[in-house]
Amino acid sequence: MNAMPSAAKTTPLLFVYGTLMKGFREAWQRKLGAHFIGQGTIKANLYDFVKYPGAKDSRADPGQRVRGELYRLRDPELALEMLDRYEDFFPLEPKKSLFIRKSVPVTLDNGRRKRSWVYIYNRAVARAKLIPSGSYRDSATSRHSSLAVGSQTR
Repeated sequence: MNAMPSAAKTTPLLFVYGTLMKGFREAWQRKLGAHFIGQGTIKANLYDFVKYPGAKDSRADPGQRVRGELYRLRDPELALEMLDRYEDFFPLEPKKSLFIRKSVPVTLDNGRRKRSWVYIYNRAVARAKLIPSGSYRDSATSRHSSLAVGSQTR
């Protein structure tokens, strides 16, 4: 996985796997003109940090997949600049970033593969709980069964 701060020169696609998925925080999709392409997975481990999830490169567990949604961004430079702030990603200071934006292959449910941006957790995960299913939606729903999933915030 390569960290690439320049957005428009590579892909207008963004893969989301946590609080940016449908049913959690959909305002960003309308505000930034994001068009839903489909559901898919990336190769990573998914961890639960209570208020949000974080995907990490899955070198230790090569079979693990993270489930999420793929979007096409109408204006990738503007959208990624805003999302970088939301995800605490600082392109010029990646070591200070909570998440880093990387270009990764996404396997869609129909078997097609697309290259996409994704935000990868950039800190230690020792105290986080692994989500074995790779699905934050399943984890959040079971943890907050009495709450509306759409009320999740970061």
